[in-house]
Amino acid sequence: MDIDLPISKSIANRLLILQALHGDGLLSVSAANTPGDVRLLHSVLCDMPTLSKGQEVCLYNCGTAMRFLTAYCAQLKGCDVVLTGTERMKQRPVGQLVTALRELGADIEYMGEEGFPPLHIRGKVLPRRVVHIENPLSTQFVSALLLIGVPTTTNVSSPYIYMTQRVCEQYAHSHSCEIESDWSAAAFWYEYIALHGGTLFLRGLQRYSLQGDRAVADLFVHFGVLTSYQADGIVISRTAETISLPPEISVDFSHFPDLYPAVAITCERLVVRLAATGTKSLTIKESDRLKAVAEHRVCADHRIAMALLAADMPCDDRECISKSYPDFYSQLCKLKESYHGEA
Repeated sequence: MDIDLPISKSIANRLLILQALHGDGLLSVSAANTPGDVRLLHSVLCDMPTLSKGQEVCLYNCGTAMRFLTAYCAQLKGCDVVLTGTERMKQRPVGQLVTALRELGADIEYMGEEGFPPLHIRGKVLPRRVVHIENPLSTQFVSALLLIGVPTTTNVSSPYIYMTQRVCEQYAHSHSCEIESDWSAAAFWYEYIALHGGTLFLRGLQRYSLQGDRAVADLFVHFGVLTSYQADGIVISRTAETISLPPEISVDFSHFPDLYPAVAITCERLVVRLAATGTKSLTIKESDRLKAVAEHRVCADHRIAMALLAADMPCDDRECISKSYPDFYSQLCKLKESYHGEA
């Protein structure tokens, strides 16, 4: 079966900010499988010129939009908005980003607890001098500053900071950027094949991708899933009826925390112990993912929902999946019908 993956929301959201900054037309979000996060950021950027002074903009539980728009609005002269969201969003820290922006003279006021949304932002022209963020809780703090042209240093390395730098370079050169298919979305198909066997073609994935989540191909070798790279995508397969599983795998999730739900659930179902490190950022995602995955609770977290569904485990909230992969459940149902004759 062929699977059409959503576009990488990591690349698409970076491109949207750059297009807005340069006054270029925003990318189209008309495709049915466009991630909800991308649609949300697109909508806010389109509405920005018409917002009234001090108007609240609800970003729900979209951390990327909160971080990128905090920097974008801070440097947008005449902008006067309050960025807010769900109760969970109000628990997700933004203090390091706000501090860095304030060092440049940004006018940002906490409307609730210090260090957390909601934020009242009054935009102004900011200088483009170097700022430093030590041990960022999220590398998106660094990316948010780089996107608005602020030279930013940090003591950590990350494929997603590198992605931001490359997207900025490509956009500066051609005012465009290729948007790849989403490797993080592919993780749940790797999980499905690891647990059920079979073969799938995942369209649009690239071997030499900007996305750190391409590491999923190497991680799932532990579970007998092999990856074959094609010109227009990849083929993943596990055809052996029995595979030799390791008793334990050790994974540092620092560079690809979004892979944790799929890997953790796969390990649990195959009775492989997971020694996980680099999980600090998981506590500030859409949920506390370490706790929620261990308890098999969705907590409105799209990645946990997909990981549970791929493993045929109970999932009490499928709606949240639209945040990153609107077509996932319908594609999963079709796959089950074609493989097993079950709905």
